[in-house]
Amino acid sequence: MPPTMVTSSQAPHANKPRFDAPLSPARRALATNDLAVIALDDHGIIRNGNQICEEMFGYRQDELPGRHVSMLLPQLQDTEVVQGERVNSHLAFLCHSGIPFRAQRRDASQFPIELFINRLGNHNVVVLVRSLEQSA
Repeated sequence: MPPTMVTSSQAPHANKPRFDAPLSPARRALATNDLAVIALDDHGIIRNGNQICEEMFGYRQDELPGRHVSMLLPQLQDTEVVQGERVNSHLAFLCHSGIPFRAQRRDASQFPIELFINRLGNHNVVVLVRSLEQSA
């Protein structure tokens, strides 16, 4: 008896996410194109940021490397971003709870944000920032 081929329309879908299911805060943020992306080392020192980071915070991309992330996110002033080999568990909990954080622009004005932090390999941390300000 020849093997039976199962097409994608016949394959079981019980464990696949539904496309009509509501998006989690992290997936909703990734679905937009307004995310500032900041790469850090384990000590919270900025390695680089994307163009949206420049627009959101008012710093040129070449001004960010070598500065501590608390320059942009003052609430992280006394927080260890990484503990051991993982993102600080308390910080991760706050990020995934949808609690708004405050960010600070070059002109010292502050604005509400959603914050997502994750490890990316060894000694690399990625911070995603989405502004919660209403567009004018």
